[in-house]
Formats: sequence, C-alpha cells, structure tokens
Amino acid sequence: MLSRKDDGYTLVELLVAIVIIGVIVTPIANAVISYLHNTDTTAARLNESHDQQIAAAYWQQDVSSIGVRSSTYDTTTHNFPLQQSVNNAFPCAPAPASPLVTLSWNAYDSSGTGTLISVAYFRDDTATKLIRVHCTGSTVDSTATLAHDLDPAAPPTVDCGGSCTSTVPAAISLTFTVRDASDRGQPYTVKLSGQRRQT
Repeated sequence: MLSRKDDGYTLVELLVAIVIIGVIVTPIANAVISYLHNTDTTAARLNESHDQQIAAAYWQQDVSSIGVRSSTYDTTTHNFPLQQSVNNAFPCAPAPASPLVTLSWNAYDSSGTGTLISVAYFRDDTATKLIRVHCTGSTVDSTATLAHDLDPAAPPTVDCGGSCTSTVPAAISLTFTVRDASDRGQPYTVKLSGQRRQT
C-alpha cells in the first residue's frame, strides 16, 4: 500500500494562523504606538516644565533685587532715595529690540561703590523664545533663553500692580503663553510673580 505524505498546510490552517497572529499583534502594536506617543508628549511637557522653573527662578531673583538709588543723599529721609527702576532705557549695547520689561538695581562692592545692574526680558525675532539679557554698567554679562515655544499669537504681558513707571513697584508679574511643542495639546499660560525686597 502506498503511503501518502501530508507535508505543508491546508488553506484553512493558514487562514486560522493569520487570524490568530492578527489578534495577538494588534493589541501589541497599539500598546507600542501608545507608549511612543506618550513618551514624546511627556518629554515635551518635561521640557516646558523645566523652562517654567528656570524662568521663575530668574524672574523672582531679578524682581527682588530692583531698586536704583540716587547718588544724592536726602537729609530729610536720611538715605539715598529710590529712583525709577523698571522700564528704564537699557544701557547695554546691543540693546534688545522692544523689551517686554527692563529691571534695574544697584550692586555695591565692599568699598560702597555702586554699579548699575540691568536686566531686559524680551522675545526673539521669531516671537517664540523668552530671552533674558543681564548687564553690569554698559557691558552684557550673559544672555539666556528662559522659555521655548512661546505662542506668537499671545504676546507676553507685564503687570506692576499699577504703574510700572512708579519709583519701585512692590510686585511685578510676567505672563506668557506656551504652545505644546508636539502640537498635540492645548497652549497653557504661565504667570511668573516676583516681590521686591523691602529694604
């Protein structure tokens, strides 16, 4: 009697195997895609959060320092009176175009000699970055990018709790809107607040 070999698969067995593989692979593929999507979104949010923390630290430090003192002693108050310390002309070259705000104060060395310190906050040419320029006297010391992905359609605003041209405001806030770098989420607003040291 001749024996018949059953090598290979029937069409039904092949179709069943394809269906089983599809049932197994589909959820795994969805899980991998979801993981990659969440990883990108999480990384973008962490970068935005990092920018916000850096900007807040600089802002609080700068606002707490403001206070330009007159070089003339006032015999009535027995001190060197404060002068306008916000939105003065930026003394360093090149001056940033249209700063959002400038903050100024005096720093004194051990001999009591005062040096003017100025800081300007502004948006870059693309209106998507918040830049801080720090200068001593008329020399730029540092330039730092504090926030990325600003929303160009929502310009940052500065609030001095009244007039920014008063001598020295007690508190100043800077508000700006950040876009989601991955363009998957909604823009969100960041408000940085700072209090001047009362000395």
